[in-house]
Amino acid sequence: MAISGRRARRAALALLTGVALAALVGGTTVAAPVDAPPERVRSVTDVWMRDVTADVGLQPHWGNAIWASPDVRVCRTPVPCDVSTTAVVGATNYIKVQLRNPGPYGSGTDSGVLRFYRTDPGGGLVWPTAWTLVTSVTVVVPPGVTTVLVPWVGVPGPGHFELLAVWDSVDDPLPLLGSDIATNVRYSNNIAWRGVDSVIV
Repeated sequence: MAISGRRARRAALALLTGVALAALVGGTTVAAPVDAPPERVRSVTDVWMRDVTADVGLQPHWGNAIWASPDVRVCRTPVPCDVSTTAVVGATNYIKVQLRNPGPYGSGTDSGVLRFYRTDPGGGLVWPTAWTLVTSVTVVVPPGVTTVLVPWVGVPGPGHFELLAVWDSVDDPLPLLGSDIATNVRYSNNIAWRGVDSVIV
């Protein structure tokens, strides 16, 4: 009787040890990497911008070149341009963005903030430390395509730098972003990227 009791205790101890080890090992193997792709948060509406011409708003997407969004353009005059131009240092330029509604993850009129960020000429791309807020504007986006044109003063350069348009609203919030800007753009249809050259005229 004493022997079988000892065996039962040993078996129970082995079982508990095995469970504890499995939990420990399982906890380390499922830990998320430091810069995991952002997960889409639940949204009611879905305002989005194209990263490439063939983009339909699905996340993630693997089209290229994601740094030349057809929905983000730099214009030299307040007349919306059809092709992005070289920005002029020391002048008022304009950023034109086309916001599309609805996307594949929600529908309905949305109201939110469109923010613009830029890097320094020749600077890094790490989000958010390498990016400077340019300006922001509150926009109501009904179904269809809404064109937004905002003045842009303080263009850096001359040189090459990057420009981001970022849509954020209560009903269509941004995911938690990582430090890699290309991953953020591919995994969030709320973000569009445009490479910009600036000159002194």
